[in-house]
Amino acid sequence: MKTMETGCHIQAEAGHEAFMCSLVAKAAQIRMPELFTNKPANALYYVSNRSGVSVVALRTADLSREQLIKILTYRLAQYVAVNFVDHKMVYGTRMEHDPLSDVSSDDVHVIAGSAESGEILCYLVIRGRVGAPPGMTLRQADHSFFTTDELFGCGIYNRLKILPDLPVAKVRELGRFVKNQQKAPLDELVCRGTVEVTFAIFQLLIGSLRQEIDACIGGIEEGVAKKNMDFFHVPLVVIHGVVPYFSDGAHLRTHVESSTVYPFAFLVSDLSLAMDRLSAIEQALDLPGKQGIMALLALRRDLQAAKSSLEPSGGLPSLTDAAVPQKGVAMQTRGEWLELGSWLRSRNLFSSLSVAEAAVLGTFMERHVAAAGEVIVHQGEAIDNLYLIAAGQAEARTGRRDEEQTVLTTLESGDLFGEIALITEEECTADIVAVTPTSLLRLPKNAYSRYLAPLVDVESQLMRAALSRSDKTHAAVDQTVGIHPVGQPGPRESFDPFLW
Repeated sequence: MKTMETGCHIQAEAGHEAFMCSLVAKAAQIRMPELFTNKPANALYYVSNRSGVSVVALRTADLSREQLIKILTYRLAQYVAVNFVDHKMVYGTRMEHDPLSDVSSDDVHVIAGSAESGEILCYLVIRGRVGAPPGMTLRQADHSFFTTDELFGCGIYNRLKILPDLPVAKVRELGRFVKNQQKAPLDELVCRGTVEVTFAIFQLLIGSLRQEIDACIGGIEEGVAKKNMDFFHVPLVVIHGVVPYFSDGAHLRTHVESSTVYPFAFLVSDLSLAMDRLSAIEQALDLPGKQGIMALLALRRDLQAAKSSLEPSGGLPSLTDAAVPQKGVAMQTRGEWLELGSWLRSRNLFSSLSVAEAAVLGTFMERHVAAAGEVIVHQGEAIDNLYLIAAGQAEARTGRRDEEQTVLTTLESGDLFGEIALITEEECTADIVAVTPTSLLRLPKNAYSRYLAPLVDVESQLMRAALSRSDKTHAAVDQTVGIHPVGQPGPRESFDPFLW
């Protein structure tokens, strides 16, 4: 039986490899001369045979179903060739092209191809946003129109200027950038095609699409694609504080798990700052053969870009820009970070954080389990941590430990304490004692100062909580020794457990 199982496994592996090879081979045979020989009707952009490369931009609605299937077959095959997709999932579903459901009727497909043979050299899509409700903005949490929402979580752009309050309908996503992997890396036509496609994107944004699009977003690999964007001197904002995640069944899950990917954004109006660069690149593309390639290589020595209008005056907050490990980190681990982040966002103190910010914050928190009866925080001592109770129960007690202490309040899952020491730098006015085994999340003061204190929304709420806690604690301590403020001779109002 064992031998039979091994044989079946080998047969499945052989079938798997054969299927992948057939996808790549099929895509290598795709030819679309009708797109590259003459300008197609309704083309938004067209360059004919510039040193062997033609470029065309067409909406999905202006492509036939056969043409669209060819493009989607090409897209998938390039990802297969560089191991960016889950081969087992592709084989298991017998996927032959990217799903048609990934395509909107308003997508703009930008394709560079060989003017002579019709072979596709490079491709990128500007994704349309058909169906976005009028007036809906990126800041609103109830939308999920973009792949970046799925990959990085909603709210990822909320710390930027301008962009969060733009209508969703005026924002587009750049994606699916692929070049022909069957060609040699330094193939002259592929090198030209890569630059031509990106150049075409910017020409579209300042030209025929200018009235439709105010900003572009997407995901980018900083080591590769980011350099390509910098080549064009586009004022770009890249957000590093993210935990990219795809659920089971997403065919690009493998790419995300094996790479480092960040969200980016730029304003179309900022492209005016790159006009001289775009002109220089076009002049290089106009040069014939190797002469043009050498001119493009010379331009690569200058990758600087102007500051984006989206960037806050003081730069991105540390939490928003704090990079956490990505490459090689399993989706299960990322899912656990996101789950903790979701729990943190359910607390009032952290509710203003984005999905990504909360997940990143969770990675800076230390875990501790206090045994029943353990004194977590001692009265009269200074502490340098903010504590959250993840599970279990604790009590705030005052009085001598060798005598019966007075219980000020009970703390349960979701409650926090230690904020007074962080904000007012006062000593602890009560013992915090674990009543049951208690799981704690502990944020060191240095992490708080670096990542949370600069966030006005979080800091102001923590300040209110600390001041309220301090007043109530001092009043409660006074009551335990029979001291009551004038006009208030009786017991005071009970505490809000969340403020502890």
